[in-house]
Amino acid sequence: MNKEKIKSEATTPLRHPSKFLYWLLIPFLGFLLRIILKVKTHKDLAVKNIKGPFLALGTHSSALDFILMMLALIPHRLNIVCGRDLLTWKAVKPFIKYAGLIPMSQFSMDIGSIRLMKKAIDMGCNLSLFPEGKISLDGRQIHFTTQSIAKLVKFLNVPVVMCHNNGGYLSLPKWAPKMRRGRIDQSIKLLFTVQDLQTMKVNDIFNRIKSAFAYNDHIFQKENHIRFKTKAPAKGLHYLLYKCSKCGTEYEMSSNDHELTCNVCKNTIEYTEYGEMLAKVPNVARFQRIDQWYDYQRQTIKELVNDENFYETHSVVWAVSRDGKYEENGDGELFINTSEIGFIGKDLNGNPAEMRVPLKTLYTIVQKVNEAVDLTIDNVVHRFYFRDCRYSVKYTLIVEESHKRIQGVQ
Repeated sequence: MNKEKIKSEATTPLRHPSKFLYWLLIPFLGFLLRIILKVKTHKDLAVKNIKGPFLALGTHSSALDFILMMLALIPHRLNIVCGRDLLTWKAVKPFIKYAGLIPMSQFSMDIGSIRLMKKAIDMGCNLSLFPEGKISLDGRQIHFTTQSIAKLVKFLNVPVVMCHNNGGYLSLPKWAPKMRRGRIDQSIKLLFTVQDLQTMKVNDIFNRIKSAFAYNDHIFQKENHIRFKTKAPAKGLHYLLYKCSKCGTEYEMSSNDHELTCNVCKNTIEYTEYGEMLAKVPNVARFQRIDQWYDYQRQTIKELVNDENFYETHSVVWAVSRDGKYEENGDGELFINTSEIGFIGKDLNGNPAEMRVPLKTLYTIVQKVNEAVDLTIDNVVHRFYFRDCRYSVKYTLIVEESHKRIQGVQ
């Protein structure tokens, strides 16, 4: 990010969120969510008595997390730190002016956003931050993160509240076209006092944060035998589980309302409202839960990137975020190897275009269900749509496992 952009970010107007938003709209949405999703919230006394400014951290299992956190912390209003892509969502645009949102580049050092956060704290604002940076793909906490969140927490030097939920992922899975009715258990507790932050080392702060973020919605569902009601429990699951668990073929999976089927070996698995994976006789159900199947895919990618000569590339359409919408900017190839991910192609005028991002500093990427991935470079979101309408989850796993390999992390 150049100095002009940093200065521009640091001087962006800040405001407290609109009272109308909090006293009318948010409570109304909360009333609907409690009825539809059976949201139960437990809030510790220390949080009930807290005074701002403070920082609220939250697990990010679904798009509902923002509203759930806002509801749980009323009467406090929250300035939400969000990815720049969120500002392009049609449902969000009408409220941008009133919500006091603070945009941040995902998975990159965004000095301008950090300065805005500090400025907001100095104004007496309460911040909301989801440090995982994206919605969970597999119903668990993000596989890897850095100590940057601990350093940020220590830098802001205000009380830290933890908002943790189970069931959010299963209520609105990233891969599913519709919401499901089940149960969400949310706990709100004080994670750090100012005195804690002033006396604790960064590594100790980091370890406490990691521990607080642990969850697995699939185990939560199984242990509590919760039904997440929907007419199509398996619809869209092939987006996430792209590799056949029987024959190993990739991107030949298809899903209907109740079943996930390999188009090559015809192995068919029923996915139920209780999160069960059942084989359709005479087929084989190798895994009992979604997260176990996803781990199988991760393991094969881990083995793949151990080859230093690994290289994969696919044809994409290149789009760029401008004025709150994505506009086509060219086309070419999105490549990835064990050290970098990048694009080589042409813009709409036929001029050569190339960009590269080292995986040493990129521990994951944002993927879209319409089979696209985002790369944020110098605060500009570049979106690459795969022409074959596949590969985004695989690219995500390659980025994650390559980064861990470079960092020497198991």
